[in-house]
Amino acid sequence: MARKQNLSDLIQAEAQKLTPNSAVDEGAIEVPAVEVVESTTAADEDVNESTTAKRNTPTKADLEATIKDLKTTLEKNQDTEKALQKQIKELQSALSEQQASVERLTKELEEAKTTVLQLAEANSKLIEENKALQQPKASIVPQKKDNYHQTDYRKSHRVPEKLPDMPAETKDDFAANTWLYD
Repeated sequence: MARKQNLSDLIQAEAQKLTPNSAVDEGAIEVPAVEVVESTTAADEDVNESTTAKRNTPTKADLEATIKDLKTTLEKNQDTEKALQKQIKELQSALSEQQASVERLTKELEEAKTTVLQLAEANSKLIEENKALQQPKASIVPQKKDNYHQTDYRKSHRVPEKLPDMPAETKDDFAANTWLYD
């Protein structure tokens, strides 16, 4: 059982080995403390730069945090891109609808123009006919009547050329005749 020692005994033995004993210290040389003047040399600068470079390199935790931030930024940008693409599609559909309505209205405008021109021409013809009818009867040339042979026609009842005069309306009292409307 000599081999088995407690853990605390082993720690104490190691601690005694590390503490300086007076016998061991006798071989040490004492040197007076002298102030050291720092002089920067090229070698020292390289050492300083390498330590600062090591300090500037991010740690694994920093890199993971950066990756997480970039992922969230990427997700936000993708969401924004999707929203913008949806808006682009909506605007394109609205644009196509407006172009279709512009084409339809252009066709209607052309039809209206042709209709207006046709009506203007018909109106001018009617005005000319009206003026021609309002001219005195003397200036109107009588039309030539065709002569027909009576042998070609059967005898028919013809309306006499001169109609009998219609009796003029009498100006009776309207109030007297209103009994008919009751």
